Amino acid sequence: MNQNKSYLIGSFLILSGTILLGIMHLAIAMYIPNMTGWGNPPGKFATVLNGIMGWFPYILSIVQIVIGTILVKNSLKKA
Repeated sequence: MNQNKSYLIGSFLILSGTILLGIMHLAIAMYIPNMTGWGNPPGKFATVLNGIMGWFPYILSIVQIVIGTILVKNSLKKA
């Protein structure tokens, strides 16, 4: 893959993953006041992610950020 192309794809993945992560945290923050209670073992965060069915987008955002960082780092190493 071309260095410039790899850098652009990695930058896009970092940006989109960060935006998705921010939106997920906003959704979590908006859902918490509506909670009546939570289970002690999973905690508030896991209970909210289960309640809004947000595990997939949350994990996807982290994966996007990690892959984007690896692509950018590798493309800068070759330069």
